[in-house]
Amino acid sequence: MAENNTILQPGASIKPKVSEDDVKEILSEVYGLKCMSIKELNGYDDNNYYVKVDETCNNNYIDRVNEDGYTLKVINSLESTNPQFFEAQDELLIHLDKKGVRCPKPVQNKNGRYYIIKDFSSGRHLVRLLEFITGSILHQVPSSMDLFYQVGQYVAKLDEALKDFHHPAYDTHKSLWMMESVPQLTQFLFAITDDSRKKLVESVIAEFSKKISPLWPQFEKRMIHGDFNEQNILVDQKDGKWFIKAILDFGDSHLACCLFELAITMAYMMIEGKSMDAGGYVLAGYTSIRKLSSQECNLLKVCIAGRLCQSLVIGAYSILQDPGNSYILTTAKAGWNLLEDLWAQPEEELLKHWTSFQDPTQ
Repeated sequence: MAENNTILQPGASIKPKVSEDDVKEILSEVYGLKCMSIKELNGYDDNNYYVKVDETCNNNYIDRVNEDGYTLKVINSLESTNPQFFEAQDELLIHLDKKGVRCPKPVQNKNGRYYIIKDFSSGRHLVRLLEFITGSILHQVPSSMDLFYQVGQYVAKLDEALKDFHHPAYDTHKSLWMMESVPQLTQFLFAITDDSRKKLVESVIAEFSKKISPLWPQFEKRMIHGDFNEQNILVDQKDGKWFIKAILDFGDSHLACCLFELAITMAYMMIEGKSMDAGGYVLAGYTSIRKLSSQECNLLKVCIAGRLCQSLVIGAYSILQDPGNSYILTTAKAGWNLLEDLWAQPEEELLKHWTSFQDPTQ
């Protein structure tokens, strides 16, 4: 089976260039919706727009206009070359909805399709529309150990809900953001100008290649979200307590081992909480649903470090391509300090510390 390789190459500029008129035209001509307001949302390689529309529509596939609005996504030119991957994403979202996991539902256009390919000034880009879910992004609310524990539980439940999902497009999908691609970060190290940081990343890549890459064929593969970070978790409040309402953005979903999903989540929550302890609460929540093997525990540190390197190196490269996109630097603000502290910690002591945490509400 041919491999759908959408791995970013040095020198590539892939982010879409889209005008408000483009957005209005797509909504009207493709989806039969009249745009009332547009707000551009954060996006790494893609363009995302929160749109509110008139309550009337000219689309036989929309039974009722979503009163909370929609998210229009214009996908980067690289991933737009693989529309089968987005067909797979749509099936995944529908699968999770049936399992009771709240996530944005894909919307069919006037032709009954879930996407179109459209020419823009920046090239050909795939366009999708998703129902918008109201709430607050985790990053927007006060950090708490209880929320980090909930995040751990939620990601474990999500992975359990996905264990019986399969789509052939995922079998061949490859991306630089997949953790198996950590060794390929060496191609982008020119974007790191600080020599000490570059050496730190090289050390992590070498350790990852030594410990993880040889074991990769042995790991059980299943669907994971792939980017469980503070910007993709939607929360709401009830009786003064924050709870997780939904999970957003499945653009990095792929086949991998559950260990990678946990490592990704712990990495971003430690950045968000500005503390190693946040990782311990995520781990406690996760293991209350799914237990880790001793092998997984021993590989946790290098996997977390590998994800931090991905975020920091790809971020440094991407800012060279798109200097005005401050969202790209979200991880860099605290990520380098965390990576330095994490990598300096002895593995056994770190694991002992993380496994000492329990449900903070008990």
